[in-house]
Amino acid sequence: MEWIVFGVASFLATYLLMPPFIRLMEKHKLLDSSGGRKIHTGYTAHMGGVVIFVASLVSVLLGIFIMDYADLTWKALAFITLMSLVLLVGVRDDMNNLTPKTKLICEIAVGFLLCYIGVRIHSFYGLFGIDVIPVWLSYILSIAFMVVVSNAYNLIDGIDGQAGTQALSFFCFMFAIFMFVFKDMNTLSVEDNFANTSFWLLVAVAMIGSLLGFLVFNWQPAKIFMGDTGSLFIGFLLAICMLVMMDYNGENTKTICSLEIKSNLLVVIMLFFLPLADTLRVFIYRVQRGKSPFSADKTHIHHLFFRIGYKHSKIALTTLSIQVVISLISIAMAFVLEDIFYIIYVIGMWFVFVFGLRAFTRSRIRKLRIKK
Repeated sequence: MEWIVFGVASFLATYLLMPPFIRLMEKHKLLDSSGGRKIHTGYTAHMGGVVIFVASLVSVLLGIFIMDYADLTWKALAFITLMSLVLLVGVRDDMNNLTPKTKLICEIAVGFLLCYIGVRIHSFYGLFGIDVIPVWLSYILSIAFMVVVSNAYNLIDGIDGQAGTQALSFFCFMFAIFMFVFKDMNTLSVEDNFANTSFWLLVAVAMIGSLLGFLVFNWQPAKIFMGDTGSLFIGFLLAICMLVMMDYNGENTKTICSLEIKSNLLVVIMLFFLPLADTLRVFIYRVQRGKSPFSADKTHIHHLFFRIGYKHSKIALTTLSIQVVISLISIAMAFVLEDIFYIIYVIGMWFVFVFGLRAFTRSRIRKLRIKK
């Protein structure tokens, strides 16, 4: 019950701070315009990620200092500082459009510092027959993972409500897993671990509250967007939480209904399946047509759904439903399938997603043409 207090605090902080922040953005003409591959029309305030960050940070600090739910080490303070730095990079990008090269350098630099304080994958926990991995390989894989996840999340932020609901889905599953599976573990055994289970529970519940508060203003018709300020910060936080959950899952010895989790790493990634799968699909599509995988177009899942007549709210709810169903199936499969078979399952799910999406959208487009 006590966790609800911090979620409510984060929600209220977001809900109360967002209206004056929107007015501030409108006053200083810090607005996102339509055009290009953007679906919205007119001018809309952005950088809503600032309020999400502030509200969630307040909630986490309340839990740390008032209720003493988490041990605050210098590494935890460094973590909060680095997340603030990520936020500032996003603010600069929203205001001055950083070049992709500059943005990538910033992401790699922050990723390196996060690895230094312990936010990295420490072991494969038996995947491919590999356990502990060298530190240099851990750094490379973890930084690459942070960059990929943060950019995949940025790319899914294309219509009202979609980015918020995708992150909300992940943090809800994260909270449930830490509460009912990892809570008794208290902390990880790795030497450079810097936060206990309660800290990550606070992070999850704070993000749930702030995202719900944000969606009040981001639901169609959106009064504000999270901007790169929000998508970069939240994308990095999603990657960090996934890396932490991989370590917790690898060390977990608790069974659920006498069942043991057999796939430790990939099941965590499946909680963020849709943004990653859609990004891979779009990149392959562009390469097949002789384009750069990084070129902008209108082939992401929300563009396809918009093309067949779905409104923003329906798209957001549809993609949310897809992700929730895949997350539930993937968690169930983790109790049944060993790593090698789980890899086959993940690949199979990607093909089902790609060809299912193609068949569905083409069928809808044909029906729309017949009606005309």
